[in-house]
Amino acid sequence: MTESARGYRETAFRPSSKKAWRFAAQVLVIAAITLALDFVLTATLFSSVKQALSAAEKGNSLVYMVVPYHHDLVPGVKTTRVWGNILYSWESDRYGFRTGKCAPGEAEKARPAIFVIGDSFTEAMGSSYEDSFVGLMACDAAKQNKGVWNLGVSSYSPTIYHRKVRAAAEKLGLKPAEIFVFLDVSDIDDDANVYRVADDGTVKFANRSEYTGPPFDLGQFLTSNFTTARLIYDLYLTSTFRYSLSVGRDRARWTVDKKLMEKWGKRGLEVASANMDKLVALCRDWQCRLTLVVYPWPDNVVEHDEDSIQVRHWRAWAAARGVRFVDGFAPFFREPADTTLRTNYIAGDVHFTAAGNRLLYGTVKQAVGGDW
Repeated sequence: MTESARGYRETAFRPSSKKAWRFAAQVLVIAAITLALDFVLTATLFSSVKQALSAAEKGNSLVYMVVPYHHDLVPGVKTTRVWGNILYSWESDRYGFRTGKCAPGEAEKARPAIFVIGDSFTEAMGSSYEDSFVGLMACDAAKQNKGVWNLGVSSYSPTIYHRKVRAAAEKLGLKPAEIFVFLDVSDIDDDANVYRVADDGTVKFANRSEYTGPPFDLGQFLTSNFTTARLIYDLYLTSTFRYSLSVGRDRARWTVDKKLMEKWGKRGLEVASANMDKLVALCRDWQCRLTLVVYPWPDNVVEHDEDSIQVRHWRAWAAARGVRFVDGFAPFFREPADTTLRTNYIAGDVHFTAAGNRLLYGTVKQAVGGDW
């Protein structure tokens, strides 16, 4: 390159380069000032909002404890929790069961007891107790002089179900007249890949270390300390695009994906069935009735997976063992998939809205004739 050409290039590009750097510096300064003001305002003028969010996020980590069958709810906790952009009340009773209006207490222990076991859908993540399908069942049962005890906890699966039911009976000093199992599609992944039973009989994680406490969450830090971040996050959660994040999850797609079915789906069904057999045996010993309910995730809905392997397998399993079976998939296919997702599932999540909880509750109530 000649000296004249080099000089032309440096002359031509140096000014624009300086302008770019100057512009970038200005943007950084403005962003820094904005964030600083946002942080100060959130900590002062909007301190009540920050305290509410911080308390709710802290509540999420305070409600679970380690037990031999892996984890359970801490007894006697009353707090506000957060799920996405949803703040909701949450309370556990003295035994470590989620509780609320119509839930049984000491006086109701003399009534016929109904145990309801399941995972985060049964615990009712993102929902008040009163809006959950278990809460609705409890109010119906109370009118019939019966008590519905919610044994459900997030991330439970059949590996834990029969252990938790036995532990609950020992805590309460009573045996249930009926057990309702709300079997989630993710239970198959949990029994195949997540949990293992150690030599001493305790339940452990199969492929990772045990829970030692919540890690630092940058997103949570930003939404807790910056009002702008919280606003952007809330808008994002309620946007149409956000609903796309409710689908594409292998924990539900094993029912429609042959590769996943071969990789761990069949094995998960076998392990889950064996664990459910233990619950059947327990219920026979106690002379109680067992009811099994299955329901879909958004992935099942958008894939039109109404005649799902999850339905067919567990219907056949129940029939072979004299277990009452409720197909909770069917009602979620009455409307177009996009309508069902927006009505019955939390945006960007797989759990039920209040409408979704009512839909499943109504389906179960109709199936059992309103007799809990």
